[in-house]
Amino acid sequence: MSTLASDATSEMAILRRIVDPDQPFLSPEAARSILALEFEKSDRRRMDQLAAKNRSDGLSKAEEEEFSDYIRVGQTLGILKSKARCSLTGAT
Repeated sequence: MSTLASDATSEMAILRRIVDPDQPFLSPEAARSILALEFEKSDRRRMDQLAAKNRSDGLSKAEEEEFSDYIRVGQTLGILKSKARCSLTGAT
């Protein structure tokens, strides 16, 4: 499969198409609640550990999967926060 085809069907590409930034759909309260979502300190510490270990090519298979999970959750949260910001445009 080509890179373009796999990019268009990746989890994040599909989610971006579902959560169209041109169509606000969140109430101001819901948007503000989404914008307040953050990783816990323990998760941020763990992501930092995994990132450092990844830079030195020292991740085990289980750690690679864990790091990938954190990355996907972070990307999903980023998309939702972008949608929340778009929903608040002109609503405040």
